[in-house]
Amino acid sequence: MSNNRRRSHAWLATAKGEPGEPFLPKVGELYLITTTIFALGNDPGASRPGVVIVVPAEPGSRFPIEVVTRTSRKVPGVSHPADRKLSSHLDKDGVFSTLTQVEQQLWRPENVMRLGVLTDPYLSEVLRRFAS
Repeated sequence: MSNNRRRSHAWLATAKGEPGEPFLPKVGELYLITTTIFALGNDPGASRPGVVIVVPAEPGSRFPIEVVTRTSRKVPGVSHPADRKLSSHLDKDGVFSTLTQVEQQLWRPENVMRLGVLTDPYLSEVLRRFAS
């Protein structure tokens, strides 16, 4: 192990659910997402909470699902307090900070686990900042 403080990617994410067919989420839903399905970036975590901000109008189209991921690090973005009632994965204060995309065919029960719905004012702030 190197002395570098950055962690390497945790490649072995556990399945979120049983294998299944791709499905479309709804805007505002919060999911725990396997990071290896992100189309953009390199996330060091095996899984990351993310809120859905754009859903393609038609299943099977080439348009991706857009999500903003949440981190517990101090970075620019939309602050969100810890919320254990919503999920044990949100046990620390966090920030919705990174816009990424997921191909529709990868949005499957084994890659994503629904945690609930992000409420206002947090959802409105995330949409204002990240939706085009």
